[in-house]
Amino acid sequence: MNALKHIKILYVDDKKREEEYVVSELKSYCNNFIETDCCINAIEIYKEEKPEIVIYNVSFPEVSNEEFIKQIRSVNEKAQVIIATDNLDKKKLYDAINLHLIKYLIYPFNLNTLLDSLKDCVRTLDSNSSNVIKLSETLTYDKFNKALFKKGELISLSSKEVMFFDVLVKNKDRAVCYEEFNQIIWEGEMTKDALRSIVKDLRRKIEKTIIKNVSGIGYRIDV
Repeated sequence: MNALKHIKILYVDDKKREEEYVVSELKSYCNNFIETDCCINAIEIYKEEKPEIVIYNVSFPEVSNEEFIKQIRSVNEKAQVIIATDNLDKKKLYDAINLHLIKYLIYPFNLNTLLDSLKDCVRTLDSNSSNVIKLSETLTYDKFNKALFKKGELISLSSKEVMFFDVLVKNKDRAVCYEEFNQIIWEGEMTKDALRSIVKDLRRKIEKTIIKNVSGIGYRIDV
C-alpha cells in the first residue's frame, strides 16, 4: 500500500477498542496520520488539514453521522469517508447511498479489512468516480458495500448472487466469460446449471434486461 504514504488520513474515535492495535499497525503504512477523540475537533481539523480520507466512529452524541459527513462534504464534496459501527441496518445503508459514503466497517475488524477499504478509497480518488452506480431509474448499486437497492429498498441477495453481480459491475464495459465466474465464484467447480440458476434468481429480483447473455461467451451488465 505505497499509495497510502502519500495520502492524509484523519482517524476519529472516542472509544478504546480491541481494534486499537489495528490503528497502530495502520500508522506504519501512512506518513500523514491524524487522530482525535472529539468530533467537534475533527471537523475543525478537517477544515485545516483537508485529509483525503476520514475514518469515523459513529458513537458520538454531539453530532449525528449524517451531519458530520455533510460538514465534511461542505469542505470537500469528494471526501472519502469510512464509518466504523457496531451494527448496520437497511436505513444506514440507504442513507450511505444518498451521502455517497464509501464504506461501513463492522466491529470487530482486522487490519486487512481496513486496508481493503482504504484501497477502495484510493481507487476512487485516483479515478475521480463514485462508489454509487445508478443502473436504471429504479436500481442503484453501492459497489463498496456490495448493496443493491430497488426503489430505495435493499434487495436481499445470496452470497453467490452478490459475488456474481459484483463481478458484472466491476467489468461493466465487457462481457464476463463463463470461466471467470467459475474461478471467482465456484473456485473451479461450477456447473452451467448453477450459473443459470443464479442468473434466473437475480433477474426475478431485479429488472430482467439488466443482465444480458452473450452467446458463447458469458454475461454482461447493461447500464
